[in-house]
This record gives sequence, structure tokens and C-alpha cells, in this order.
Amino acid sequence: MATAAVDSPLASTTGFLCMWNGTKDNSPAYVDYDTGQTNVNEPKKINIIAHNIRTLDTKPTVKENGYELATHSTSLSPEQLLIGMKPEGRKTIEEVYYPECKAIIHKLTGAPIVEPYIFRVRQNGANPRDFGSKNVTNAGMKKASLPIAHVDRDRLTLRDGIMEHFGYTLGTELMTKYKRFAQINVWRGINGTIQSWPLALIDHSKVPNWDCDSHMAVVEPKNDPRVLIRGPKAQDSVLKHENGYVYYYASDMKRDEVFVFFSGDSDVSKNAPTCCSIEVRAWLFFEN
Repeated sequence: MATAAVDSPLASTTGFLCMWNGTKDNSPAYVDYDTGQTNVNEPKKINIIAHNIRTLDTKPTVKENGYELATHSTSLSPEQLLIGMKPEGRKTIEEVYYPECKAIIHKLTGAPIVEPYIFRVRQNGANPRDFGSKNVTNAGMKKASLPIAHVDRDRLTLRDGIMEHFGYTLGTELMTKYKRFAQINVWRGINGTIQSWPLALIDHSKVPNWDCDSHMAVVEPKNDPRVLIRGPKAQDSVLKHENGYVYYYASDMKRDEVFVFFSGDSDVSKNAPTCCSIEVRAWLFFEN
């Protein structure tokens, strides 16, 4: 996507997103990251008009809309964030950046339990990888970001992820005790202003009877390299296109700004289907 100058932001811009386009054999979808084999069709490329959040009279909030653009400085330098995948860099992010993210998440959501548990450093290019590409392999998926509109955690993988992180006993206890539980992301650019490949967020509130089961397709990942980073996940969820979707982005995001958005929620009305950037994911538990 192209973006406008920050001193004169445009109300909208044009761009594209990739969405679900079925399978070649009408069988359950899969991707094998070792061999690159898949029965998934090349994603459907959807041309969109994305509305600039900066120009809205009423800004979306995490509590009301499931996503929010917020001011949030970090004490870490770009270099410290970029070396996060090395052991010494990972330790710094977990000990310094996680508490910073926890503070902004707690401030915006009010959740009594906030536990950051994983982070990803991503580098986007002009031709990012996708589920349908024959070039999708273990080596590529370790650092690539997905240009496909998706949610990180659906109903099944949200519960599985909590069990994986907290263990069966504590995970079950938490999901029984708290009426609502979720995964949330804190997403920021690392190097200066984001002028290409900004994060796009999709609002499905105008689509009647929108539901994960009917509007998301599932893809089984085989030999998935991400297991080493975030544990096993039974399936990925890819968005099906609807004309009623409304698209948002923020022009010229600075380093001291973050997008905070739900990427999986037991309250499905809050699920928000998902440059050089870093994102931290955290588990949340709410009293109501």
C-alpha cells in the first residue's frame, strides 16, 4: 500500500489483500512446509480501499472495536529489537520489552491477567510469501510474514495455545474461572516511519451473521517450522472475502506508535482478521 504524508494525511488509500480461494481438489486444505506441496489455490487478490484511522472523527479502541492505534515508546533501540532472534537479544526483549508491552495492554484492556509469551520479528518485501506459493518452505516461513488476511487463533487453536503455554491443569482452571480469554498483539515498526506494507485491519461488523466457522477457511500446516517458536497449532485460519468488509490502516506509523489488536478471542465479535516490524503476543483473561 502507498501512504500519505503525516502532515496532510489522506482519508484513504488503495491497496490489496489476499484471501481464501479454495483448494485444487476440494479436499481439506494443507501446506507441507518441508516440501512446499499444497492443495491450496493461489490466494484471491482483493483490491481494497483502506481508510486512514488518523482521519476518523471517532477513533477505534481495543475495548469497543478490538483494535487501537496507541502512543507507546520503548526503551530498546532498533538494533536491540532486530537481534531478538539471537539468544542475548531474546533475553533483552523478554526482560525489557515484554513488561513494556504488558503495561500498554493492561492500560487499554483492563484485563487482570496479561501474560506476554511470544514475539516475532518480520521483514516484508515486494513479493511476500503466501499459502498458495510453491516457494513456501521451512526456510522461508521462519521470517516471512503472511500477506493473507487471517486470524492468529480461532476457537480451537486459542484453547490449544493456552493449554500449551500454561499446561493442561492451569490452562483449564483459567478458562473455567474467567468468562473471557483472548490473545492480543502489540505491533510496531522497528526502523523509522512505516511507508510501505503497513498493517491492515479488517472490520467485519457490517457483515450479517459473521462467524469464524462460516467466514474462515482452515489450513492444516505440516512440518511447520513455527512450532519451534510458538508451539504446535492444529490449523491456520484464512479469511473468506465479503463485500461488507471495511479496511483500516494508519499512515506513516512512527516507532513510538503501536497497533494493539485482538488476534483471537473467546468473544468472537472481537476477532480482528490480521516493513520491518516486531509483534508481541500475550494471553489475556477477563472477569466478564
